Amino acid sequence: MTDKHPIIGTWSLIAYWSRYDQDERFYPLGRDARGYITYTEAGFMMGTMQRAAPPKFAVPDRLQASVEEKVRAFDDYVTYCGRWEADGEDMIHQVELSLLPNWIGESQRRHARWHGPDRVDLVGEWRIGERQRVAVVEWERAT
Repeated sequence: MTDKHPIIGTWSLIAYWSRYDQDERFYPLGRDARGYITYTEAGFMMGTMQRAAPPKFAVPDRLQASVEEKVRAFDDYVTYCGRWEADGEDMIHQVELSLLPNWIGESQRRHARWHGPDRVDLVGEWRIGERQRVAVVEWERAT
């Protein structure tokens, strides 16, 4: 990166919501989800979001957690990282590691909708079968 892009830094989650087609929006991790996303000048990004108060496993060792506990933990958390580049108002994430294995090796495009220098919505869109899914992640600058 030669010029410092305005996305560089760490951002704190305000809200994460989604919807299919024109259906009502829903909050996959709850209305009070927590998270951070970081973009570095060197071209790396990492993002993570989770339900605000995920239930604890019955035992402290994640390898001994029940299948039901592991499924719930998966449903309550989203994370991935890799390299990034800007394409106009879009951020292109080259996914190298992800909780979602289908994303590894893929590019994830997020359209940036700016609300001043310290607020940005990153919007992803996917075609899933016959339906269009939109996910909006609202961020405020943490650093």
